[in-house]
Amino acid sequence: MIISLIGFMAAGKTTMGRELSAKLGAPLIDTDAYIEEREGRTISEIFASDGESGFRRIEEECLEGILEEHVSQHPETLEDMTHCTLVLSLGGGIVTTPGCRDLISRFTYCVYVKADVDTLFERLSKDTGGRTLLENRGDASLRQVIEHLYHEREPLYEALARTTV
Repeated sequence: MIISLIGFMAAGKTTMGRELSAKLGAPLIDTDAYIEEREGRTISEIFASDGESGFRRIEEECLEGILEEHVSQHPETLEDMTHCTLVLSLGGGIVTTPGCRDLISRFTYCVYVKADVDTLFERLSKDTGGRTLLENRGDASLRQVIEHLYHEREPLYEALARTTV
């Protein structure tokens, strides 16, 4: 089984992914880090040169490649729901791409790591951490962007998840 973690930026997916990986003895792949390594550019640089649509295309290619490689090496992954062979920490906006939603639904046990807007704002106002969609904004604007993206994405997270934590 492949466990995928979805949720808004700063919800705690990477932290939970590390904990799950250690507890289950399964490798962890953070797709944002994977993309940066594969592309040789930061997420911000990709957004600046390719735009959000270009980034989402790269993100889908990477997710498809990760799943294809893992399933070919561990074919039992799709039937064995008792043993985790991989933990995926997915980027917050990955659910906006229909192809990614399909891959996540077909090949992973999807967990929505949920945090409310106030918690997300508190975490992100301290450090936007190179999150391109949030950079260079004052607190009022930052909160508006978080609320807008959250309300846009939350139904997608909820529809895709088998479990919410």
